[in-house]
Amino acid sequence: MRFFAIALLALIAIASVSAQSQADIDKLKSIAECMQKIKEPCQTSDKDCQAEQEKLEDCQDKCKKDNSNSMSDAFSCAKKCSSTNKDVQAWYDAQIACVSSSIISFAFAALISAFALLF
Repeated sequence: MRFFAIALLALIAIASVSAQSQADIDKLKSIAECMQKIKEPCQTSDKDCQAEQEKLEDCQDKCKKDNSNSMSDAFSCAKKCSSTNKDVQAWYDAQIACVSSSIISFAFAALISAFALLF
């Protein structure tokens, strides 16, 4: 009986790890699909616009580096990055929305999974 209980727990653990990995893949896929729909804000000839876009990307990279231990802290920091160019800011806000909606849906799915495992 003890063997069957251990085997069952091992099977549940393997299944949850596999489901978690698939959920992560699905989350990244949905973020990528959302990001692909966002049009680039700058023309190749508009150097000021490109500089503003690069400034936002640098800010986002700094947030990732400074908060490498916490995804939520890095995301909170990245949400504070801003641009004076309205087109670049709209582009960045759309990117943040893609990531934000995916994080919310992932958290909801993880909560449901945890609840299902407990009961």
